[in-house]
Parts: sequence; structure tokens; C-alpha cells
Amino acid sequence: MSGPLAGVRVLEFGNLVAAPYCGMLLADLGADVIKVEPPDGDLARHIGPFVAGMSVFYRAINRGKRSFAADPKHPDARHLLWELARSSDVVIHNLRRGAMERMGLDYEGLAERNHGLVYGVISAFGTSGPYADRSGIDLVFQGESGMMSIGGEPNGEPQKTATTIADFVAGTNAALLVAAALTSRGVTGQGRLVETSLRDGLIGVQSGWNALYFATGDQPPRTGTASPVTAPNQTFATSDGHLNLAIVSDRHFVRACELLDLQKLLSDERFSSNEARVVHRNELAFLIQEVLAVKPTDHWMELLGGAGLPVGRILTLPQVFSDPQVIHNQMVLTREGMTTQGSPLRSEGSVLMADRPPPALGEHTAAIAAELGVAGSRLERMISDGALLVG
Repeated sequence: MSGPLAGVRVLEFGNLVAAPYCGMLLADLGADVIKVEPPDGDLARHIGPFVAGMSVFYRAINRGKRSFAADPKHPDARHLLWELARSSDVVIHNLRRGAMERMGLDYEGLAERNHGLVYGVISAFGTSGPYADRSGIDLVFQGESGMMSIGGEPNGEPQKTATTIADFVAGTNAALLVAAALTSRGVTGQGRLVETSLRDGLIGVQSGWNALYFATGDQPPRTGTASPVTAPNQTFATSDGHLNLAIVSDRHFVRACELLDLQKLLSDERFSSNEARVVHRNELAFLIQEVLAVKPTDHWMELLGGAGLPVGRILTLPQVFSDPQVIHNQMVLTREGMTTQGSPLRSEGSVLMADRPPPALGEHTAAIAAELGVAGSRLERMISDGALLVG
């Protein structure tokens, strides 16, 4: 089954995570994604560990692409890159401000010759304003988005998420913008410049916490795994591990009390409403914890989950990828003798995931050059001159 972006050519100038993840999503949706790399490759290629000579970090976010390796400082390579951009539907990048302009690949110049071009920019803090020239990585964005100020235990240190969430949020936002711009182009015939930043993406996904701040003017306190707006809604210990129990309605609270043999809480004014339960969250959690601690997780999963209450285990990665629903959803796959995660995207009941494996550096340089009319002795000269690298 062809993806919805079949026939769309994307030129990705991506480094590390954000733009490459955007490019992979577009490839999963069916686009022909050409990954443009300098002669030493995307920096992600050099970050270990390595399996079969390829970085697992690079492999994770570069499936479905073709690699075109060129030295942007060489005039012949720069000309080919310009030809590629001029004939592409989409250009995306997460390079430092001014990098694309120095290669002659700025939006204004390309759009003059390619009116339908969709040009996506992923920046650190924005392409204009006082921080436009600042660089950053995920840890910086988590800190300066407010995310680390609300993460962690009440009396503990600021905490970050384990994954580089800013990169993946920005890459997803960029893919959404590109898809929307392509839809608009289908109506108007005109492309457009679309932009997102890594810090703005993290601010955006904290809407609940931000709303608390706007409503009160106060910094929300850290609550660990507990929700700041509903209770009980947090992690509890069982006799053999932990589980997450999330009660978000009075009806569910009544049912939970019945199942946990805590009916006495239903006549306690401290727990008479969600608002009251949030105020007395710690006292409530202590009473529930006393009950949950005496039996194993599986018992509570069957009892509480069987009654339709939102409850779940805390799984390790080996447990995640042996979970029957994860397997059913094809979120774990084996390709070329390697196990990899699948795609969360689906259409018409089928998984949307590019079949092409992550490319070796310059693997498709010769084929893509040939598409531009460069072959034979001319291609050999450009390779020997260092303009192109063929993997």
C-alpha cells in the first residue's frame, strides 16, 4: 500500500535528531526522502554503540531515506544541491541560522524558481528574536521550557525525561506543518515557509501545567508521579513492584474504594470531591498505599483493570517489547537480522512504515546524481575532486 505522501520528494538537511526524525516520519508516510550529508556524515553516525558498523542512534531515526553525500563548500556540489532543492517538493532542515543561506539554499531564493516549494525550518529558540543565534540541545530546552522545574519529587532535584523529547516533539510538529502545507499547496499551487522551534514545542505540550500557572500566577509545585489536578493519580508500590492508578472522576473513585475495601473514605469530607482529594492527596495516597502494598501487581491489575479503572504496570523495555499488544501492533520488528521498533502510524488498517533501511553514507549519491543528469566521467570527476562521496 502506497503511503499518502507517495510521489512527494523531500530534501532533508538534518543533523542528529529533530529534522532526521521529521524526515523519517515523512518517509513512513510514503515520501521519497533524500538525506543530504557532508562527507563525514550526520553527526549521529558517530555516536555509539554500533551494530554491524552502524550507529544504533543513527539507525533509529533514518529508515526509509536515500543518502546523498556532498561537500557544500565545493561549487559543483553546491550547484547539484541547488538543482535538487529546486526540483523537490519539500526542503527541511535543523541547521544553525545562516547555514542554508551560505549554501545558497535560502527559502526566498529557492521559492523564486520553485513556487510550490514547502520549506520547513526547525530551530532551537526561533529564527528571529533575541535568542535566534543561540544553540541548544534537549537538556537545555527541557530546562528553559519549565519542564524540569515541574519534574521530580516534591523535595528533590529538577528532573529531565529520559528521552530527548524536545527533538521528537519538534520533528513531529515539523512533519505536521509540512503535511498541512502540502495540502494547502494542492489547493493554491503555492508552497510556503513553515517553522517550529524545539523550546516552543516543549512549552506547547505542557498546556495543563501552563494553564495552572496562568490561572494562579504561581509556580506549580513538583508532585512526583502524582497529578496536580486529580487524585488519586500516581504510582503506588505493590508487594512485588509498582503500578500506576489514575482516578479522574467521582464515579471511578467510588468504584476504587469499593474494590479496595476502603468504603470508609466515601464518608470522609477530605475525599468528598476531586478538589478535596487533591488538597489531601498525601493522606489519601497513604491510605491507598497501605492496601496495595499487601498483594502483587497482577492481582490489582486483574481486580482494578477488570473493573474498567485506569491502571497499568511500569514495564521495562524487555517487557514492553514482549507485550502482546505491542507485538500485535507491529511495534517491534525484525529486519535484516536486527530487531527494531515499528511505526505508530496507520492508514486503512495497515502500518505506515518505509521498507528501505537506514542508508550508508553516500549510498545513493551516484543514483541521485544520475537523476540530475550527472553520470560517467563527469560523476567520476566530481568524486575525485571531493565534491561528492559515493558509499
